[in-house]
Amino acid sequence: MPSRTRPIDEARRRWTRIATELGDQLRTGRHVNGVTQRQVGAAIRTSASEISRRELGRSRRLTGEKLAVHAAAVGLALSVKLWPIGGAIRDAAQARLIAAFVARVGRLWKVGLEAPVPVAGDLRAVDVLLVSAAARIAVEVITRLADLQAQIRAAQLKARDIGASRLILVVAGTHANRRALADARSALLATFDLDTRRVLADLVAGRDPGRDAIILL
Repeated sequence: MPSRTRPIDEARRRWTRIATELGDQLRTGRHVNGVTQRQVGAAIRTSASEISRRELGRSRRLTGEKLAVHAAAVGLALSVKLWPIGGAIRDAAQARLIAAFVARVGRLWKVGLEAPVPVAGDLRAVDVLLVSAAARIAVEVITRLADLQAQIRAAQLKARDIGASRLILVVAGTHANRRALADARSALLATFDLDTRRVLADLVAGRDPGRDAIILL
C-alpha cells in the first residue's frame, strides 16, 4: 500500500503557507489599530519578539488559543475549519478489511489502493479503485458507521471527483453497523443496492453491479 506520508508532508507545507498568511493578517490588523508589537505583547502577556515571529509566520509556540487571543487583540476573529482529505492513519481493522475485500474481488480488476483524487492541491484518496474496460468503481471501506449521512456524502464526492462510474461502500459487518444500516434501510434503497451477495458475485465475476452499493463484509 502506498505511503501515507504524502498527506502529512503536504499538511506541513500547507501550514507553512497558512502561518505566513495569518502573520500578514495579524500585522495588518496591528497597523490598522495603530499599535506596536510591544503594546500587543503587553496586552496578551507575550513578548514583542514572539509577536514579531507570529507576524512572520515563524512562531513555534503558537497554539489555537494563543492565535485566537492575538487576533482579538488586533481586532480580528479566528475561524477554523477542517474537512476530510483521506490519507489518514488507518487502524489495523480497516487495513484487514481492505485486504480481505481486494483478495475476494480483485482478480479480474485493475486494483489501485489509496488512489488520489486528480485535483491540484486535493489530498483526498479513494481506499480502493477497481478499473475494467466497462467500469471505474470507487470503493470506500468503513469499519465504523458514525454519521452515516456525512460518510456517504464524503464518499460520493470523492467518487465524483476521481471520475468513478460507480461507488461501493464496504462496511464491516459488526452488530452496530448492521443496526445502523437496518435503521436507514428505507432511505438507502433509493440510492444503493444493499444485496451484499449479489454485488459481491458481480465484482468477483468482473462485472459492474449496475448501481452504487453498500456491502457488509
